[in-house]
Amino acid sequence: MDESTLTGKPTYLWAAEQVLLEQKRPMRVHDIVAQAQDAGLFSDEMHSRTPQKSMQARLSMEILNNGQTSTFVRTGRGVFFLRKLLVQQDSQNAKVGSLALQPTEKLKLYKAKPRRKPNTTEDVLVIPSAACERILNFQGLKEESGKLLDELLRSGVKHIPRTTAEETEAFKQVITYVLVTYRGKVLCFRRGRFNRAAQFLRGSLCIGFGGHVTQQDFSLFSKDDYGIRENAARELAEEIKIDSSIRADLKDRISFVGVINDNSTSLGRKHLAVVFQYEVQENEWDKWQSVSKHEMSINELRWIDTETETINLVDFEYWSQLSWRTLSPQTIEAQPEYRIFRKKPFQKPHMLALVGGIGSGKSSATKIFVEQFGYAEVNSGRVLADVLSIPPVPHTPRDVFQKQAWDFITRDDGPDRLARALIQAAAATESPYVIIDGVRQQSTLASLRKLTDGALALIFVYATPDLALKLYCQREGLEETTYEREFFQAIGASVELDINHMMNSADAVIYNWSGEADYVNVLSSMVEELGIVRNE
Repeated sequence: MDESTLTGKPTYLWAAEQVLLEQKRPMRVHDIVAQAQDAGLFSDEMHSRTPQKSMQARLSMEILNNGQTSTFVRTGRGVFFLRKLLVQQDSQNAKVGSLALQPTEKLKLYKAKPRRKPNTTEDVLVIPSAACERILNFQGLKEESGKLLDELLRSGVKHIPRTTAEETEAFKQVITYVLVTYRGKVLCFRRGRFNRAAQFLRGSLCIGFGGHVTQQDFSLFSKDDYGIRENAARELAEEIKIDSSIRADLKDRISFVGVINDNSTSLGRKHLAVVFQYEVQENEWDKWQSVSKHEMSINELRWIDTETETINLVDFEYWSQLSWRTLSPQTIEAQPEYRIFRKKPFQKPHMLALVGGIGSGKSSATKIFVEQFGYAEVNSGRVLADVLSIPPVPHTPRDVFQKQAWDFITRDDGPDRLARALIQAAAATESPYVIIDGVRQQSTLASLRKLTDGALALIFVYATPDLALKLYCQREGLEETTYEREFFQAIGASVELDINHMMNSADAVIYNWSGEADYVNVLSSMVEELGIVRNE
């Protein structure tokens, strides 16, 4: 039995199991760690400079100690999977990606240790997701007076073990998120590179301090809000060193700002952020000016002066982006922009894969590449529809198409078959410059690179989930409030889960902050900088 089931606290083995249950495929250790941290499955005690080594050691020992009764199995060198999923898929003679689901022959029998009485628990405050869905009909940060929060706290909140909460989307765990400001300055820090997960967010800047609201925050004096304000003050004082004269009335000095409701990811669907602001007073500025950190996860702690510095949203994690955009829109440089990492793939005839989530703006970017820069288009959705012998979306409902697409791409030959069909469609255009819109899996990209002998470039289009929802609904003529749930179900489908991780290997990234208005100028600048040469 994993210790997390006894203590209520996350462990490496528990986190690995949750990731593998979600992904349903064998994974390497660094990918398990990245996905686990991305989903918020690591506790503060689990952060270290070498989380991959810690995870590898615990998985290896679990297999060695438990033998054929172990939860995990190896399917290759450094590759792990769940035994129960292995049995299910092996019975179907299945294969996921490029890794055959074959158990290791080195497993040994082991008699499981007897169950022990649970020790102390880490219980967190949760709100039923059904209540959140009914009360919070928005995506992002909403400033409000406290009416919505009061309604949420009257909707069946309770404390449950954190490990239980992480295993279900039936509840949202309450997180505090405190902004510290002084006039035009905002206190900022960088997330530690070893305690965040998705590679493209490691080291992101953040302007919110806080953590899980737990049962220890609840007392006779904090029962009205279940200890939320108490937690905000406690977490702030734990993360940064605050003068004792200020800590005394910290709880009374923080002001309520609003609520962040984020249904765009599994992490967001399991958490709700209550946002506070602490405005430093003039007479205490000398104590705050050179404030230092308390916790290892806080790095590069400093004040950002919005009157003299340009705030670029690219550098901040999503909840901080929401806070900047909502609270200080006049300070934000939020025009679409790009970053180039490698120019070489663009400097000869090539296939260009344009990748991004639903509603990110990749289709609009594709149209501009075709109309303004002479690329021939191949739509991967239509090509896959031909391979599957079904009509494309919307003639086939999106959820039905996604299910069939996932079943196809997880077959042994799925990625290679799709890649060959895309190359055939590209060849039919007779153009040396072809843009492929909508590739969804890294396995398909790998097959394309192999079959094109490296003549493949990759551009990733990034849009925040709330903007993607807005852009998609505008394009389709839908109401955001009525389509939100269906939209996030669509981007959370299994066939879509690989998309954000493809940002890691992109040759260039377009950051779409405000929609399509400035796309032509942005893409023109990017094409010029890339030095793309093509036949007119």
